[in-house]
Amino acid sequence: MKSLGLSFPFMIAPMVGISHVAFRELVRSYTPVGLNALRFTEMLSTRKLPSERLHTTRELRVSEGETHFVPQLLGNEEAFIAPSVKKLMQLSPWGFDINMGCPQSHVLRHNWGVRLMGDASYAADVVSMVKRHSPVPVSVKLRGGADKDLDVKYLKDFTHALESAGADWITIHARPRTAKHEGPANWNIVGEIASARKIPVVANGDIQTAQDALTVMREFGCAGAMIARAATARPWIFWQIAEDLGLDVKPPGRESELAPRTPAEEAQEFYRAFLRLIDLVEFYFGEGDGVEEYGLQKLRFFAATASKWFMFGHSFWRLTTKSKTFDEMRERVAHYVATTEQSMIDRV
Repeated sequence: MKSLGLSFPFMIAPMVGISHVAFRELVRSYTPVGLNALRFTEMLSTRKLPSERLHTTRELRVSEGETHFVPQLLGNEEAFIAPSVKKLMQLSPWGFDINMGCPQSHVLRHNWGVRLMGDASYAADVVSMVKRHSPVPVSVKLRGGADKDLDVKYLKDFTHALESAGADWITIHARPRTAKHEGPANWNIVGEIASARKIPVVANGDIQTAQDALTVMREFGCAGAMIARAATARPWIFWQIAEDLGLDVKPPGRESELAPRTPAEEAQEFYRAFLRLIDLVEFYFGEGDGVEEYGLQKLRFFAATASKWFMFGHSFWRLTTKSKTFDEMRERVAHYVATTEQSMIDRV
């Protein structure tokens, strides 16, 4: 990724309902100073973007001075892609990503997401459309297989078409479409594609720990590692990776500390992080009629995702569902932390 100006090739994936500005800011608060790790937005529909307002549409919000964020585009028509890119450039994104991996049925109806993997020429045309209008790097995130199987030959041909169309780099979620987020990812297949391409190829899928992130690069030859759901449980994972790389850098305000490592340390840090996330969600989404409920829904979904890494995480998620205001959620979380002994597990 150094060819693209990235010396720290670790990043947080685009995740529906999670990769909003508050979550990106939480991750950024744990990122050691000087490490410009990429953070992706949620999927953004190019059919909606041209008519949306940058400063009022929740999914388009960025923090003051936010850099190295990457909007993920969902679409296949230049009439919508062109004005979408133009509008988003006002936010100074680091790059754009094209979604060719989402398996959800409402996305597939429009020949978006993983459906684009059914036709290499068609997918390459979409890359060309975005490249024509983007002055910043363009990447593609795709699945290891469009159906139920991982097909190395097809992936080599498909990624060759994307590369020829001008894609600057590619991320492969190393599971087929039908697996969704379940089961082990096949990092071998990402390594094979990486060796066949001239552009960087990043691994995604089942990267749950700092060691996993380093393994996909050191042992499988990937150019980078994209962390998804595990980043909800470990928003400090960049801090851990930096330490494992021997980098003498720390997150702001944590200069005298080491990254949390033990099950107890990680659990304690998670609850501090969650309380911080409540503040961030309230700050970015807490104004206007009905908006508090929107923010609470985001927090509940985050808790449901992260709780899988805890021995009794279901009880924590359940208390978030009972909270009707931000203050009530803060009180319930604080009481839970004070009365419940928790520990975190490495992998789910």
